[in-house]
Amino acid sequence: MNLFNCDIVSPQSDVLWDGTDRIAGNLSQKPVLVLVCGAEGAVHAQVLKMLEACKLSEEQFNLVFMKQDDTVAWHGLREKLQPAIVFLMGVLPAQLGISALFAFNTPNNFDGSIWLPAPTVENLESEPAVKRQLWNEGMKPIFIEKRYGPF
Repeated sequence: MNLFNCDIVSPQSDVLWDGTDRIAGNLSQKPVLVLVCGAEGAVHAQVLKMLEACKLSEEQFNLVFMKQDDTVAWHGLREKLQPAIVFLMGVLPAQLGISALFAFNTPNNFDGSIWLPAPTVENLESEPAVKRQLWNEGMKPIFIEKRYGPF
């Protein structure tokens, strides 16, 4: 679908007005949205281990795998899934049509949700100090200590 046929709006921006079905598909509303950059098979088990360490059950989170060049509109995901927490693993805010800077590995409050941007799973595995920082400053305060409220 091409909403605007002009030089000002690029085809990459046009996709932000498409539906979210190609990314969110048949997902239902859950309090945590986890967006992971990478092939599902390669990092799926590691992501599940991380979420299990946060004491999250499958009824509490939606797990979506995106390619590095995938884009999807945040406003569409927000309306469809209504997450209280958005955990980005290697997914950049720009891929969601968001022009904002977030602090890595720490909670960020944006658009009514708590955002936790983190490096890719591969980067976390190769950098133990970064993985430890993500746990101590991001995952533990949000998911274990519930400093940002229940979800």
